[in-house]
Amino acid sequence: MDDAWQTRLRASVGDSSLWRLRKQVIIKTARDFSAVGSLLLQPNEADEETKDGIYAVGLLLQMAGEIAGAAGRMLSDREHYAGAAVVRQMVEIEYLTWTFKEGHRSASKWLQSTHSERMNAFSPRELRKTSKGRFLSQDYQDHCEQGGHPVPRGGFLLAGASPGSAQLLLVDLTCHCWRTWVQIVQWSKDLPVASAAVLDRGSNISGRLNNWGKQDPMYALMVERKPELKG
Repeated sequence: MDDAWQTRLRASVGDSSLWRLRKQVIIKTARDFSAVGSLLLQPNEADEETKDGIYAVGLLLQMAGEIAGAAGRMLSDREHYAGAAVVRQMVEIEYLTWTFKEGHRSASKWLQSTHSERMNAFSPRELRKTSKGRFLSQDYQDHCEQGGHPVPRGGFLLAGASPGSAQLLLVDLTCHCWRTWVQIVQWSKDLPVASAAVLDRGSNISGRLNNWGKQDPMYALMVERKPELKG
């Protein structure tokens, strides 16, 4: 990264008011994810395969809600290394919701899959192969080494010693949540039962994330550098 961009990035970390905004956005989004996920888990009148697919996405959204909430709180306080480890799980949920939205994998088959089937068809590595460059191995490796695996590189996040890096991870987490949400909305469009649940409890999510994106200079810089990060 060039020095000028690094300087702008450091400045975009912001002050306590911006830190509070980031925490509020991710915590509220996490709660909404859990609420929509709970609705998708409710019985419906669809055929069995469709029911399983909707249930699978409901599970993923509830997982995303717990992950985003926990990571958001840890990254906003002083448990930055632990928060980084949890962010990696959100990355994997983004992978899965994208492949379900695109129709490359079946959500119902994921729900019923064995460990062997998940390793062969639903592992992060296999999903990256399918993505044709959308998901980069380097990005996933960075998440693994910052907290997903116990390696020396993650040491800079210990003891709350790098709050600016934690804010960068918090913004990155919010981006992963945003793209996951966009994918779920698109996935639900051809499924009236799922679409109703998404619109019922998820109507605030897109507006909240859009408003945050307009206010957060770090998000603007990240998208400037990597347009694919845009929600």
